[in-house]
Amino acid sequence: MRSRTRNRPLLLTVLSLISALALHGEDYLIGYRLTIQNSQLFHEQLSVSKSMSPCMGEKLSSITVTHNLHDSLKTTLLQHEEEFLTLATQQSLHLKSHQNISSQAHSSSETLTLPTRCYAVEFNEETATITLLQ
Repeated sequence: MRSRTRNRPLLLTVLSLISALALHGEDYLIGYRLTIQNSQLFHEQLSVSKSMSPCMGEKLSSITVTHNLHDSLKTTLLQHEEEFLTLATQQSLHLKSHQNISSQAHSSSETLTLPTRCYAVEFNEETATITLLQ
C-alpha cells in the first residue's frame, strides 16, 4: 500500500507560498506624467504594471482607498487621484518648464513627472491599501 506522505512537502510549500503572497500583497510599478501647455491640460498619463519580480525596500507610508473588486488598480487610482498623488510626492519628482516669449506671442509648457516607483498593494473586499516602498 502506498503512503500518502510523499505529497506533504509539496503541499506545505504551496500553502506557505500562497500565505506569503496573501500577506505581502502584490507589487506594482506606477508612474505618472502631467503636461500643461498655455495653462491648459495637454496630456495626462498614469502607468500601472504588475512587477515581474518582488520589490525590495522599506515601507515609507500608505493610504487605504475604497476599491471595487471588478475595477483595475488604474481605475481605482484615477478615482482617488488626489490621495495617491499626495502619497507619491513624498519621493522626488521632476518638473520641467519651458517658455517661449516673442513680440507676437507667449507660450509655456510645464511637465510634472513622478518617476516609476514600486508600490505594494493589498486588496481586500472593499478597500485597497497602497504602500510606497523606498
